[in-house]
Amino acid sequence: MKKLCLFIWAVLLLHACQTPPAKNTAINLKDTVNYAYQIKQSNQWLINNNRHNVFIVMNVLKAYEHGDTASLNKYLADSITIYYDGGIYKGARHEFMYAIKERVKFLKGLKIKLKDWESVISRDRQQERVNTWYTLYYKTTEGKADSVDVLDEARLKDGKITVWYDYSRKYRKND
Repeated sequence: MKKLCLFIWAVLLLHACQTPPAKNTAINLKDTVNYAYQIKQSNQWLINNNRHNVFIVMNVLKAYEHGDTASLNKYLADSITIYYDGGIYKGARHEFMYAIKERVKFLKGLKIKLKDWESVISRDRQQERVNTWYTLYYKTTEGKADSVDVLDEARLKDGKITVWYDYSRKYRKND
């Protein structure tokens, strides 16, 4: 009788220690987080597996690095907007190309060290962007080596760059 009682207690104890089976509940996909800021519409960006846009942006960076304005020209839309440190350019491609030709004359020793890139597309497939992170090394007009960290965002339409955002951060000078 003692053995039977001990056996029953052992079975009950083992049964009590088991985790209950998972309930078959549906996953709630609705976002229930209360964010500090609200936006009217989220584009719900998706990773763009079509690497053609990345190819275009990297070729633009390489052309800029080498001062090759002819190559740069073929990747830009007829009308382009460029946001850069201290200004904005909005106008025709040919006018922008003239300004770039003048600028590359003064840039010596340009070198881009690409750190990462990301190609995204909006869920409705209407917007495509490529973001690149890199360090730009160059020589000042006095011949002194300098560098800047850069995040670029290129917006593309029909295989051409229509908008380019250039966010840069200079390194702090030692005091």
